[in-house]
Amino acid sequence: MTKKENFTIKAQDLDAYKKDGAVLLKSVFDGSWISRLQESADLSLSMSASYFHRQRVWENDQTCREYCLESIAPLIAAAFMESSKINLLYDQMFTKAGGDPATPWHNDLPYWPVRNGKAATVWLALDPIGFDSGPLEFIAGSHLWDKWYQPFTTGKDGGQNEFYAGTEGVFEPMPDFDSERDRYRMLCWNMQAGDVLIFDSMIVHGARANTSDAMRRGYAVRYTDEAMTYYSKMQINRLIVNPNLKHGDALDSDQYPAVDLREFM
Repeated sequence: MTKKENFTIKAQDLDAYKKDGAVLLKSVFDGSWISRLQESADLSLSMSASYFHRQRVWENDQTCREYCLESIAPLIAAAFMESSKINLLYDQMFTKAGGDPATPWHNDLPYWPVRNGKAATVWLALDPIGFDSGPLEFIAGSHLWDKWYQPFTTGKDGGQNEFYAGTEGVFEPMPDFDSERDRYRMLCWNMQAGDVLIFDSMIVHGARANTSDAMRRGYAVRYTDEAMTYYSKMQINRLIVNPNLKHGDALDSDQYPAVDLREFM
């Protein structure tokens, strides 16, 4: 529970988030959380071999449920989105083994069935992550571009396959940012287990290839602000579609529960 966690959100981190769209927060969660969530991550691996299909873990895992709804994670999301009310959209386990390829540049919101508000990811490192073991990388400030880039499908290891059918002309093609790196400020950090990345759903990001021999496990939880509504016109990620909501509905539901922030006061 948050009352047992001693973590202070700094004003300079809030300012950096507004400017850059992604911030590293050091030593947020202690070893007890990490060991429990490592077990959950390994269990999710046994449930699906696909890099992007280990989603909505919290619905069947008590540790993940407590983390998503009762740890300091939702308070971090609320603070950085400047929202007095937030909903849990879904959670997701990410694992890159040694030799896994890079995950290409993308932004998240085009994949999700929500619009009209803010969304953010609280991404927790479950292992030490070096520059050679598949760290996340961000283009600073790209969350402010209002560029909705074309979603793509992935292989089991997180590499790109093809674009989703019907998205041509609806979303913008992704530029070749790797060939123009000197034009942008790239954000990428070494992380220790317990460190957190908080990032905006519209920031352009990817993950480097894991060229090491180490396993890289991360736990991503997606939260939305009070203005976000359900979007049913083009649903890319079918795994998080909510059959009980209609287009334009508020998100409050069993699948997208509102987090009671009074627990953290």
